[in-house]
Amino acid sequence: MVGLLAGVAGDRVTLRTPAVPQASAVLTQAGATVAAAAPGTLTISGLPAQRVVALLGESSVRFSEVAAHRATLEQAYLELTRGAVEFRAEPAQEATR
Repeated sequence: MVGLLAGVAGDRVTLRTPAVPQASAVLTQAGATVAAAAPGTLTISGLPAQRVVALLGESSVRFSEVAAHRATLEQAYLELTRGAVEFRAEPAQEATR
């Protein structure tokens, strides 16, 4: 189950930092996709949390929080059953007058 949840969550990490431009530059250069989520908060994908911490530490970029995104059981269930359906509706026919 843990592997399934990790697969659904992907490698998304939330980072809180007062040094947004510096953190963005370091992580982007390392191959991550970085997006601003809120003032002082970045969402990072493509790097695990441990690597984010290591890169920021090596570059002396200050941060206050690094949190890996965790998928819920509901998200995992929806991902697993995305293509499954019990029935399909027939296309609507045009009404004849």
